Amino acid sequence: MTMSDAASTLFTASSTDVEAAAVKLPNDCNEIMAKETKEEEDGNLVTWNGPDDPENPQNYSTPYKYFVTGIWIYGNLCATLSSSIWSSGSKQIAAEFHQSTIVVTLGISLFLLGFSIGPPLWGPASERFGRKWPMTMGMLLFTIFTIPVAVGKNIETLLIFRFFQGAFGAAPLSLAIGGVVDIWNPENRGITIAACVGTIFGSPVLGPIIGNFVAASYLGWRWCHWLSAIMGGSAVLLILFFLPETLASKVLQARATKLRKSGEKPGARTIYDNKKHMGMADVARIYFMRPFALLATEPILVLITIYQSFIYGILYLVFVSYPIEYVEIRHWSQGLSALPFLGLSVGVLLGAAGVIWHTKTKFMASVRANGGKVIPERRLPIMIIGGCIVPAGLFIFAWTAKPSIPWPGQVIGSIPTGAGMYMIFVQCFNYLVDVYAPIANSALGGNMLIRSSFAAAFPLFGPYLYHNLGVSWATSTLAFISIALIPIPIFFYVYGSRIRSWSKNSVPTH
Repeated sequence: MTMSDAASTLFTASSTDVEAAAVKLPNDCNEIMAKETKEEEDGNLVTWNGPDDPENPQNYSTPYKYFVTGIWIYGNLCATLSSSIWSSGSKQIAAEFHQSTIVVTLGISLFLLGFSIGPPLWGPASERFGRKWPMTMGMLLFTIFTIPVAVGKNIETLLIFRFFQGAFGAAPLSLAIGGVVDIWNPENRGITIAACVGTIFGSPVLGPIIGNFVAASYLGWRWCHWLSAIMGGSAVLLILFFLPETLASKVLQARATKLRKSGEKPGARTIYDNKKHMGMADVARIYFMRPFALLATEPILVLITIYQSFIYGILYLVFVSYPIEYVEIRHWSQGLSALPFLGLSVGVLLGAAGVIWHTKTKFMASVRANGGKVIPERRLPIMIIGGCIVPAGLFIFAWTAKPSIPWPGQVIGSIPTGAGMYMIFVQCFNYLVDVYAPIANSALGGNMLIRSSFAAAFPLFGPYLYHNLGVSWATSTLAFISIALIPIPIFFYVYGSRIRSWSKNSVPTH
């Protein structure tokens, strides 16, 4: 099973099959239907009209697939950009409502807490209602809850609705990979999945770049959130009118409904009609209880989650540390102080290129050599490289932070930092999916809870860290911690296969 196939299993499995060690993809229903031998079933069961059925999402034209993928990516861009654009107006918000920096920083932290509770809502919704309508409702409510943030008259209103922004903005994050898997074959899924995950990781960096210029202009901080609302509204329109339903079970059920209503086939049905929907007990067990059980018993999940959470926390700590360095110390204007984020953006793009290259060459070669089965540890070399260049970039940023040293040094340091963080973040995600494919929803549920909590906490203590230690030593502290975490992927590269053999939850690779 390749990474893409693991993702397929994760995001398209029926809730009643979550415990299974292997789950058929909906688009494999022709194979399933071949086993249906009774005449009445052959006459009433609705399946694809051959391998070239144009309604099969796998048969969309390549340009149309790119268009649909672009809608998913844009939805993620809207949500993740909004998560960080708050930082652009934080000083104006603090001054207008007479609040401390820590209280205002809650606007980022509460948004991220919303991110952590959203997936348990959108995962079951996708299983029951498909991709399109949960995505539509999620983005619609995200947009609606953005408006009170833009017009709020007190800090309480802003903070409460930031939380709801995150909870409903989690819809594209929760559904996008499943939507991509629906339409792309295994050979092409890797790049599109990397693009979606890259948007989740890279888009927050764009928030301050855009928002700082908006907040510093005559428009003010409220227009940062009006911009988020406008983007969210445009995403709703794109989803409502142009995003097709791509979950195969829903496409076939719609076809069967049409045949019944027309009278052409009154008994039309699909193999999915008798599937049991996920009940509240299933939701509680799969999305709330089992993630904690896995975190308590799976050393791979625990250590990889700690590593990824630290990296995700650094990403959101940047939105506190950069204003301190460039506005408070170097005395740049608010608009110009956002430009150093471009160094991180360049780094993320380079990191994405490295991950794609490694996946398409080294990793896929290992899959072919292993008879088509994934060896999860073959993903770790690029993570190890990322782990080494993150502290290098942080040290460069730290010790070029003095006003007497020209600013390009820090921007140069941010490039390897961004590249390394992306390499670690994405490969942590891929490694966990490979290891825990049959129950990856639960493994990633626990991972997301811890990861979002880290990201929510880092901006809260960041101002104290940077004001008390100074930019050089505060950033160096992060670099030292990142060095201490480098042995994690090395350890699993050497011993991961043995550790997986002890676990009843991991996927066998031989």
